[in-house]
Amino acid sequence: MLLQKYFETRLEMIEASLKHQFSPQTAPAKELKKAMRYSTFPGGKRWRPLLLVSIYEMLTGMKKNKGLPEAVKAATAVEIAHNASLVHDDLPMLMNKTERRSEQALHLKYDNTVGILAGDALYALAFEVLGGITPPSKALACIRILSTSTRSYGLIGGQAVALESQHRVMKLNTLRYIDTKKLGSLLQAAADMACVLAGAQENIRQIMNSYALNLALAYRMIEDISKDYNRGSEGLDFDEELIPVSKTSYTGFLGFDKARAAVDKLLDESERMISPFENTDVLREFIQMIKERLP
Repeated sequence: MLLQKYFETRLEMIEASLKHQFSPQTAPAKELKKAMRYSTFPGGKRWRPLLLVSIYEMLTGMKKNKGLPEAVKAATAVEIAHNASLVHDDLPMLMNKTERRSEQALHLKYDNTVGILAGDALYALAFEVLGGITPPSKALACIRILSTSTRSYGLIGGQAVALESQHRVMKLNTLRYIDTKKLGSLLQAAADMACVLAGAQENIRQIMNSYALNLALAYRMIEDISKDYNRGSEGLDFDEELIPVSKTSYTGFLGFDKARAAVDKLLDESERMISPFENTDVLREFIQMIKERLP
């Protein structure tokens, strides 16, 4: 119950901060502003900003402090950048998605050009929000973290490799690279910003980055396990052998048993990483939420 209350209150802070960052939907560029808001509300689970705030509060002792509003700003920027990446990823020239969060993809609701501009504007807004963090030295550090996580060696690079791989034979290390960048980079950025804002030492930053990446990869593997399990088990009894049907999924490369074992290993490692710290109930809950998604 306490954990549920924690997530509810922190999510309320993040939602309020997000709403504060969006301009009134009036001229000039009214359509662009409407599209930016459409991409962000209603949102998904907001895991990235919640993870940032949770790590920050764990490192600062889970008590009220003057720095929490700055952590919420950083969390807001991460979520805005995440939505920017989704807008671009959904475009016809990239992954050509027609639906996002049970609604029309932005480029269908508006059009492709508005989709491109909305993604660009969201990225710019994310950096603007980080620039408002105090002290300025921490704002600069957070800007550097987000720019590194989204550049050609980060999230956007992952999008590029995913696009290039559509017409090639996928390899396991390529799939892992794509997921490390497309999914893991912003989770790692969230963890690293939390550490910077909390004044954590370098070794703690490395631990939290690894923890975040493990969560990302475990989550992505479970998506493949669930999808291929459901497709492979249609019309079968549970005693029958399940044959992975996708050659571009973790189950396709590893099989169900090895894929599940890989998930268990990643999550067990995450548990061990945070075990030396105090006040880890919330971070353990992230691990548990991912475990519960296993079919």
